[in-house]
Amino acid sequence: ETDHLLVQDLAPTPEEQVISKEMIRKIEGAINVLPARCRLIFKMVKEDGFRYKEVATLLGISVNTVEVQMSIALKKVAASVKFKTLA
Repeated sequence: ETDHLLVQDLAPTPEEQVISKEMIRKIEGAINVLPARCRLIFKMVKEDGFRYKEVATLLGISVNTVEVQMSIALKKVAASVKFKTLA
Protein backbone atom coordinates (compact mmCIF):
# COMPACT_ATOMS: atom_id res chain seq x y z
CA GLU A 1 0.00 0.00 0.00
CA THR A 2 2.92 2.33 0.66
CA ASP A 3 4.19 1.77 -2.89
CA HIS A 4 0.80 2.82 -4.26
CA LEU A 5 0.96 6.08 -2.29
CA LEU A 6 4.49 6.77 -3.52
CA VAL A 7 3.50 6.25 -7.15
CA GLN A 8 0.42 8.42 -6.69
CA ASP A 9 2.54 11.22 -5.19
CA LEU A 10 4.94 11.11 -8.17
CA ALA A 11 2.21 11.15 -10.82
CA PRO A 12 1.80 14.54 -12.49
CA THR A 13 -1.33 16.48 -11.68
CA PRO A 14 -3.67 17.45 -14.53
CA GLU A 15 -2.29 20.99 -14.29
CA GLU A 16 1.29 19.72 -14.60
CA GLN A 17 0.30 17.64 -17.63
CA VAL A 18 -1.20 20.68 -19.37
CA ILE A 19 1.89 22.74 -18.59
CA SER A 20 4.14 19.97 -19.92
CA LYS A 21 2.15 19.70 -23.15
CA GLU A 22 2.26 23.48 -23.59
CA MET A 23 6.01 23.51 -22.94
CA ILE A 24 6.56 20.77 -25.53
CA ARG A 25 4.48 22.70 -28.05
CA LYS A 26 6.51 25.87 -27.41
CA ILE A 27 9.82 24.03 -27.76
CA GLU A 28 8.74 22.32 -30.99
CA GLY A 29 7.50 25.63 -32.37
CA ALA A 30 10.77 27.35 -31.53
CA ILE A 31 12.78 24.57 -33.18
CA ASN A 32 10.63 24.68 -36.31
CA VAL A 33 11.26 28.40 -36.87
CA LEU A 34 15.04 28.18 -36.54
CA PRO A 35 16.96 28.86 -39.75
CA ALA A 36 17.37 25.65 -41.78
CA ARG A 37 21.05 24.97 -41.04
CA CYS A 38 20.68 25.90 -37.38
CA ARG A 39 17.65 23.58 -37.08
CA LEU A 40 19.50 20.74 -38.82
CA ILE A 41 22.48 21.04 -36.50
CA PHE A 42 20.26 21.28 -33.43
CA LYS A 43 18.30 18.17 -34.41
CA MET A 44 21.46 16.21 -35.26
CA VAL A 45 22.87 16.94 -31.82
CA LYS A 46 19.75 16.81 -29.65
CA GLU A 47 17.55 14.28 -31.44
CA ASP A 48 20.03 12.07 -33.26
CA GLY A 49 22.71 12.17 -30.56
CA PHE A 50 25.63 13.14 -32.77
CA ARG A 51 28.64 14.80 -31.16
CA TYR A 52 29.66 18.26 -32.37
CA LYS A 53 32.71 16.84 -34.17
CA GLU A 54 30.55 14.26 -35.97
CA VAL A 55 28.11 16.93 -37.10
CA ALA A 56 30.98 19.09 -38.32
CA THR A 57 32.45 16.21 -40.31
CA LEU A 58 29.13 15.15 -41.82
CA LEU A 59 28.21 18.70 -42.86
CA GLY A 60 31.71 19.74 -43.91
CA ILE A 61 31.84 22.64 -41.44
CA SER A 62 34.04 23.48 -38.47
CA VAL A 63 33.33 22.38 -34.92
CA ASN A 64 33.28 26.08 -34.03
CA THR A 65 30.42 26.62 -36.49
CA VAL A 66 28.49 23.79 -34.85
CA GLU A 67 29.11 25.35 -31.43
CA VAL A 68 27.94 28.77 -32.60
CA GLN A 69 24.82 27.36 -34.27
CA MET A 70 23.96 25.31 -31.17
CA SER A 71 24.39 28.39 -28.99
CA ILE A 72 22.04 30.36 -31.23
CA ALA A 73 19.48 27.53 -31.26
CA LEU A 74 19.57 27.02 -27.50
CA LYS A 75 19.16 30.74 -26.81
CA LYS A 76 16.19 31.01 -29.17
CA VAL A 77 14.51 27.89 -27.80
CA ALA A 78 15.07 29.02 -24.21
CA ALA A 79 13.69 32.49 -24.97
CA SER A 80 10.55 31.02 -26.50
CA VAL A 81 9.67 28.91 -23.47
CA LYS A 82 10.10 31.54 -20.79
CA PHE A 83 6.84 32.24 -19.02
CA LYS A 84 5.63 35.77 -19.24
CA THR A 85 4.79 37.22 -15.86
CA LEU A 86 2.05 39.71 -15.23
CA ALA A 87 3.47 42.95 -13.93
